[in-house]
Amino acid sequence: MNQFDDNVQFYIREAASYPVLTREMEIELFKRLEGGDSSAFDEVVKHNLRFVIKIAIHYINRGVPLADLIQEGNVGLLEVIKKYDYRKGYRFSTYAAFWIRQAIQLALRRNGSLITLPIRKARLVGRIGETISTFVKENGREPTEEELARLMNIKEELVVKLLKLGESVLSLDDNNDDETASLFEKIPDREVRSPLEYCMETQARVKIAAMLKCLTEKERRIVKLRYGFEHGKMLSLRKTSRLVGLSQEGVRRIERKALAKLRRPIFRERLAALL
Repeated sequence: MNQFDDNVQFYIREAASYPVLTREMEIELFKRLEGGDSSAFDEVVKHNLRFVIKIAIHYINRGVPLADLIQEGNVGLLEVIKKYDYRKGYRFSTYAAFWIRQAIQLALRRNGSLITLPIRKARLVGRIGETISTFVKENGREPTEEELARLMNIKEELVVKLLKLGESVLSLDDNNDDETASLFEKIPDREVRSPLEYCMETQARVKIAAMLKCLTEKERRIVKLRYGFEHGKMLSLRKTSRLVGLSQEGVRRIERKALAKLRRPIFRERLAALL
């Protein structure tokens, strides 16, 4: 793991802290999601982050940093949650693998080296992608090379070559699912936070919230206001004192007491990893 930078290593450790879901836990989460529980969506994401990383690692050293590959894989993860039907009996990871890989391959196509194919081969690559997509939706898994050859009525050797080409070349105009949007239209907006950034920020907030539980209610309230955990903006002593109904000196005293608690050895290492 030391070949990755500190942020990626931290992210991998955080992702690994969420256990792999059992089949029963998975079904329960998707039932909650179907019932309108939005928190179930976040739980599905958290428990599958390590799966995205596992897939992304297979694509390193192809011209795109691992952090970006993970980010794109997370885009695929967020999309496939909406498509998955737990009633069909197959595991979520089996179904999601294709969509996560496709999102990563699109990133390689967009940011890595570009390959120009003859028209006939380009069409076959697009056709094989559509065939795989349809098969995954109907069967919850990717087809074997033999199955692809039979479905497309071509030789298995050609299927193998097309699959290798497909990892590097994707048509930005092809529709890859039952929606009307093309792959080009699904390229994420770089002006907004990426799923990777969102996941890391969410995990950091969860860790901080857990550590703040050692404080009294008043201490926790003041620390949140002073350091931006309440509304995302750090407040001055004067504004904080108005909100909590204490003098500025009273706020300062409580803040010092709270920080002294958080400096205890048991919290120091956790805080260092987050700051």
